[in-house]
Amino acid sequence: MRSNVWKLATALCFIMVLTGWGEIRAGEMANEEQAAARPPAPAGGPMMMELTPEQTDKILAEIKEKDPKKGEELMQLKEKDPNAFKMELRKSMRERFMERMRGQRGEQGKRQQDGPEGMKGAMPGSGQQWGHGGPEMMRDWMKERHEEYMKWLRENYPDEATKLEQLKNENPEHPEQFMRAVMVSGRRYWPIFQASKDNPPLAALLKEQLALKEKRMDLVKQINTATDEKQKKELTSRLETIVGQQFDLIVKRKQLALDDMTKKLTELQKEVEKKKTEVEKWNGRDFKNQQVKQRVNELLSEKEKFEWE
Repeated sequence: MRSNVWKLATALCFIMVLTGWGEIRAGEMANEEQAAARPPAPAGGPMMMELTPEQTDKILAEIKEKDPKKGEELMQLKEKDPNAFKMELRKSMRERFMERMRGQRGEQGKRQQDGPEGMKGAMPGSGQQWGHGGPEMMRDWMKERHEEYMKWLRENYPDEATKLEQLKNENPEHPEQFMRAVMVSGRRYWPIFQASKDNPPLAALLKEQLALKEKRMDLVKQINTATDEKQKKELTSRLETIVGQQFDLIVKRKQLALDDMTKKLTELQKEVEKKKTEVEKWNGRDFKNQQVKQRVNELLSEKEKFEWE
C-alpha cells in the first residue's frame, strides 16, 4: 500500500513539473537577477516561490481579464499592503490551478467514451475513478508527455537526453532516481520546450539566455580561482561581454512582451468599438420595443413539446 502511495505522489510531482509550473519557470529565466542566484523553492512547493515583477503583472492581467472586480481589488491591495497582496495573489493562483484541474477532470468522461484516441493528452481523472482505469490513464498520459519531452531533448540537448536515458537503463530497479533526474531536467529545460510549441521566438531567446548563463557561471569560477592578474583581467573582460549580451537578451524579452501587449491592445480596441456600436444600437427605443414584443410572443406561443431523445 505504501509503495502505491509513494508511486502516485512521485507521479503527481512529475506532472507538476511538466505542466502548469513551466510558465512560472519561464518567467524566472527572463529575470537575470534571479537567474544568477535562484534560491531553492520553499517547502510550500512551486506555487509558493517568489514571483518576478513580470510574472506578477502577467498574472494580475489574466485575473483582471477574467474577473475585473477581483483584479481591481488586487491592484489596490498591491499599493496599500504588499505583503497581504502577495498572500492574496498566491491564493488566487491556487484557485486558478484548481479550476483548471476541475475543468480537465470534467472533460475526462467524454474522453473515456471516445476511446483511446479521445483520451490523448488527457489529465488523470478524479479520485472516484481510480479503481476504474484511472491509474492506466495516468500512466498513458505521463508516458506520452515524457516521450514528447525526451524527443525534444534529443533534438536540442542531446547530452542531457543521453544522460537521462543512461540513468534509466543503468538503474531499472530504482526508478525514483530517474524520476528525480527528470524533474531536475524539467526545471531547467521545460520552459524552453514549452515555449518552442507556443512561442518560438521566445524559445530561441530562452535557449540563448541559458547558454549565456552557463558561460557566465563558468567565467566567474575561473576568475575566482585565477592567480595570474593578467589572466584574471582577460577573463573579466570576457565576463563583461557576456553580461552585456545577457542585458541585450533581457531587452529583447521585454520587447517581445511589449509586442504581445500591443497586439492584444489592438484586438481589444476593436472589440471595444464593436461593443460600443452594439450598445448604441440597443439603446434605441425602436430596437427595444421590437425585442420586447418578440420575446413576449415567444413566451406566449410556447407549447409543451414531446422529447424524442
